[in-house]
Amino acid sequence: MTTQFLEARVDKFIFRVMPGYLYSEAGVWAALDEARQIVRLGLSDYRQQSSGDVAFFNPSAVGTRVSVGDELASIETVKVDLEVPSPLTGMIVAANEALEDTPERINQDPYGSGWLVELRPDRWPPVGLLDSEQYLAVMTAQAEAES
Repeated sequence: MTTQFLEARVDKFIFRVMPGYLYSEAGVWAALDEARQIVRLGLSDYRQQSSGDVAFFNPSAVGTRVSVGDELASIETVKVDLEVPSPLTGMIVAANEALEDTPERINQDPYGSGWLVELRPDRWPPVGLLDSEQYLAVMTAQAEAES
């Protein structure tokens, strides 16, 4: 089964947005696992492409409480050192350990095996996040401003 992404083309780049996820304006996505009441977080396709090839991933420790805007992880790329801000308040319950050996998954599969951390949110649904259509518009404007 092929996932049907929302897409935006800016210059020669195509950026994909996963329908059904929520997004921060900083390009962090949130997907609820209803059965476990856990939210998986990762970088949007646009955020990972604009940041460059990931060389190193360092998540905040499991058990850390974060508020909106607190650092979830740091990522080193060939272009930038990136602090990933939390879009939610809650407790980190898991980090994607596979990224220690293969951080390039963040670039290769940002909505799948490249997820960053899992969080038990204090509140769901959250306030202030964008749905996929809203994020597509914000992301397109950000990409056009940078081009």
